[in-house]
Amino acid sequence: MNKKFSPKEVLVPTLTLFIIALVATLLLAMVNSVTADRIAAAKAAAEAEARQTVFPDAKNFVDKTDYFEATDADGNVIGYVFNTASKGYGGDVPLTVGIDATGSITGIVPGDLSNETPGLGQNASNDSFREQFVGKTGKVSVVKNAPGENEIQALTSATITSTAVVNAVNDAVDQFNEITGGGK
Repeated sequence: MNKKFSPKEVLVPTLTLFIIALVATLLLAMVNSVTADRIAAAKAAAEAEARQTVFPDAKNFVDKTDYFEATDADGNVIGYVFNTASKGYGGDVPLTVGIDATGSITGIVPGDLSNETPGLGQNASNDSFREQFVGKTGKVSVVKNAPGENEIQALTSATITSTAVVNAVNDAVDQFNEITGGGK
């Protein structure tokens, strides 16, 4: 049984689907144009908050393209803030890292951890984990028990995420050493 379709039977549904897709695309583009500025402003505010959190003594941050200089009230450089990322359990783990002029870590703030395991890897944003990094100098490593001088204790059942955070911190340390000539 070969049934022939008339042009009307093919053209009407095709045109209808095309119009629906066109209207949906236009609506999505309109929503995007309305919200793009708000999203960008919210992202910029979150990044500024992260910089201030990792370097609370800074009065200003000077954008140097790949990093930020943290300055005091007189404009003197007192340290640096780096945005790094490393592969975690569910994707990249973004991190903001502050390092003072002596090479001491002033703080870390993980970015979006929604791809990490809830209740495990997402605990990398907890103060108890983040505070382990403050005051460390040079490369940091992760251990499961009894951390030493430049070691942090891994999150329970989230060693991959813990290692990703440490790797991102170490990337920031490498950038710090490049900028300041340290570590040589």
